[in-house]
Amino acid sequence: MMEKINLKNFTILFVVLALSAPILWAHDGVKDPNVMKRMKLMSLMADNVKILGQMMKKQITFDADLALETLTKIGDLSKATPSVFEINTSDPKSEAKSIIWDQFDDFTKLSNQLSNSVVESSVLTYDDLRPALMQTAGACKACHSKYRE
Repeated sequence: MMEKINLKNFTILFVVLALSAPILWAHDGVKDPNVMKRMKLMSLMADNVKILGQMMKKQITFDADLALETLTKIGDLSKATPSVFEINTSDPKSEAKSIIWDQFDDFTKLSNQLSNSVVESSVLTYDDLRPALMQTAGACKACHSKYRE
């Protein structure tokens, strides 16, 4: 049983790190201000997902209010995501695929689905955290696998 829990926690940690790690190095040398806005928004999103991951791994104390506040921030950021991608511009450091602008309605739909799912999340106890984090990470992955290099 303990191995199963540890494997689940490891999986959550891996997803959080995989989504956030490239962002840490991506900002160096970005020249296009629109691309920089996108990268900063995604960095904020990763920072907030990281907070949930730290709570899940018990690196920080579980706090229901902080968890809900963090989910709200993720929802707000995901709702704002399409606006920072409205201008079709690129930069050598950008990880955005050009298909975003060919399928902008679908891209926006995925972003709104993330926003809606975190708004609907209820994290009152530590046990509520894992499903909320898995749903959030899954929504991030759905968009990243299709629209990110």
